Amino acid sequence: FRSIPAGGQPAEQVLVRFSISAYNRWDYDMASGRYVRFQDTQEAGSFADEVYTPMTDQLTGQQVAADNIIILPLPHRYTYKSGNSEIVDIEMGTNGKGYAIRDGLLYQINWSRPTSDSVLTFSLSDGTPYNLKPGNTWYQIIGESSTSETAENNTWRFTFNIP
Repeated sequence: FRSIPAGGQPAEQVLVRFSISAYNRWDYDMASGRYVRFQDTQEAGSFADEVYTPMTDQLTGQQVAADNIIILPLPHRYTYKSGNSEIVDIEMGTNGKGYAIRDGLLYQINWSRPTSDSVLTFSLSDGTPYNLKPGNTWYQIIGESSTSETAENNTWRFTFNIP
């Protein structure tokens, strides 16, 4: 078991909104030490209209859960856009900033991938290596211009934006 890194900010709930048609939520379950996932059930024109249901694994019937959540804000570039049709290229590059969430805490991290076939490595802002908690990791990619904000009850909200 790897110890919990110092310097995290409380994160009991993490919401990620891509559009009125695609949004999700992670709730920290203290008993299991994992985050359980909820998925949108209807289009929501505003945050107040969001409605969620547990996201379940169709094979096991269990709610999807993660030991680690990594949120990577990456540049998005339209390669085609006409009417309702779009093609977006996500440009990963070799390093950047992001967020790591585990054990009820959120960390601002730096990530590195020196070559396109390298494994991602993470560090805290002071350069200290950041180790993932043993278990599974869920990655969420958002736009580089996306916003993040904290709210009451240790809730973090990430809202996808593309220039």
